Amino acid sequence: MQKSITKIALAGSGNIAWHLANALKLQGYQITRIWSRNFSNARALAESYDSKACNYISDLRENADLIILAVADKAIKEVASAIGEFDGIVVHTAGSVSINALKDSFQNYGVFYPLQTFSKGTPVNIREVPFFLESSSDDVNQALKQLALSLSAKVYEADSHQRMLLHVAAVFAGNYSNFMYTISHEVLNGSGLPQDVLHPLILETARKATSGDPMKMQTGPARRNDTTTIEKHLEILASLPEYAELYRLLANLISNKYK
Repeated sequence: MQKSITKIALAGSGNIAWHLANALKLQGYQITRIWSRNFSNARALAESYDSKACNYISDLRENADLIILAVADKAIKEVASAIGEFDGIVVHTAGSVSINALKDSFQNYGVFYPLQTFSKGTPVNIREVPFFLESSSDDVNQALKQLALSLSAKVYEADSHQRMLLHVAAVFAGNYSNFMYTISHEVLNGSGLPQDVLHPLILETARKATSGDPMKMQTGPARRNDTTTIEKHLEILASLPEYAELYRLLANLISNKYK
């Protein structure tokens, strides 16, 4: 196995693949091949980074030190088994998938998990994105750490159990909080007020949550156990019973937490 990585192939053409290709290219790595189930998506990404789109997964092995599987979690084992024998390193980028998903297919393998919400076309400061690594050997760890540090100032080692806990925490902090913003916008739609009136509150809440212990920053009627206000809110949510049920559950959780 070559210890230093210079040539990288990508399986996938979605959000993570898009951002990784961009970050790797900016740091001087060669993106040799890109494969996707949708060949036109692979070709579009490849054309942006002077790479070559593949029709077959096994073509990723050609002229590569590292193959990154930036595919859906449920597809990782299937894609890995279709690559075939490969002397380099193969990694997946999933938070909730064990490193063992690659164990039966390769000798040198690992996890290269960037903790961030990625969307195509939306810039991200990759230097601020934490990367979490898990490796099949010290040599693989050394190579992946060197690669990660060239992209980000925040590189950590985390085993599969730690990464699963991290992923659960990230879903609460990112995915579920974003859905709360979606609900708040739907509720506000009936008021006749502009949506951006919520933005200062959202930004200040995020600022406080990242500047100290979020538990100490909690405010609102449930934190104060203000049952009168809570009941008024539930009345106005009567036409949205699923949201009323969620509101009641969250209010109870918060009230009980601060008893």
